[in-house]
Amino acid sequence: MKHDLLARYPLLSLRHLEAAVRLESFDKAAAELKVTPSAVSQQIKRLEASLGQNLFERSANRVMPNERGKELGQILSEAFERIDSGLRRAMSETGKPSVKIRLFQTLANRLLVPRLGKFTRQFPEIAVEFETGFESFDFGRTDLDLALSADVPSGRNLRSELVLVPRLCAVCAPDLAERLKTFDDLTRFPMIASRNRMHDWSRWLEAAGQPKMDQRPLLVFSNSTLVYETALSGAGVAIAQLELVLGDLESGRLVKPFPQTIESDTPLYLFEPDIGSRRPAVRRFRKWLLDEIADLIRRTDAHIQTTTR
Repeated sequence: MKHDLLARYPLLSLRHLEAAVRLESFDKAAAELKVTPSAVSQQIKRLEASLGQNLFERSANRVMPNERGKELGQILSEAFERIDSGLRRAMSETGKPSVKIRLFQTLANRLLVPRLGKFTRQFPEIAVEFETGFESFDFGRTDLDLALSADVPSGRNLRSELVLVPRLCAVCAPDLAERLKTFDDLTRFPMIASRNRMHDWSRWLEAAGQPKMDQRPLLVFSNSTLVYETALSGAGVAIAQLELVLGDLESGRLVKPFPQTIESDTPLYLFEPDIGSRRPAVRRFRKWLLDEIADLIRRTDAHIQTTTR
């Protein structure tokens, strides 16, 4: 039979080997698998004996996988990731077409939520689940279908596509903008920033020819959603990702007190696991999302051209 060879090597031994190679440590593998280092060592020795090949280089105080061990370990990691992902999908299957996407909270609030009505009207049969957060994750250990992020997920076998390089600009409420005639006036009002994007102010001020201006934000929040809400309240001036506040600029709720606009140094990518063909629901949601982002980029380009004339 096709898989007769697998019957000769216990799955438990292969799992121990994969963890020991990936973590380059019997102790760390034991902690992850909740067994003793001795148990890991014994399983790997049995596997080496069955294969007739050494998979690790052993010294007095260190054990490291050799080239053969690294190659086999990577193959096993990829296989276990696919198995884990398949099991998670099977456990979460509801019988209804579904998509699960991970993204930052601000992207969910400002990019997707305002547009979801269009998607649900076009595809009422598809359920969409959102997961937000900044923590690193691994597609192979989740049931996620897609991730919109500036950070590369952990794990192997990823597909990625650059979808957006946000533009950065200063924004504030209209009544506050009336008191911002020069860059020196900025020192009279609080600078607002997200803890995750503290460097945006220094990059923007440098591009605006003001590198020596005090660049320490006085109002700092945990995410950009709160930054934009604070700017809307009139409490200060924020550096915003233009695409995410475009609706507020078009409506006049926010204005650009200065015309300078620069590209962000944290582009956004759409990631997905490379585990074969996409499900139809994922394909439809992915295409819809890319079309919406492309339309947003066109609108942003038009806004920049109009406001810089």
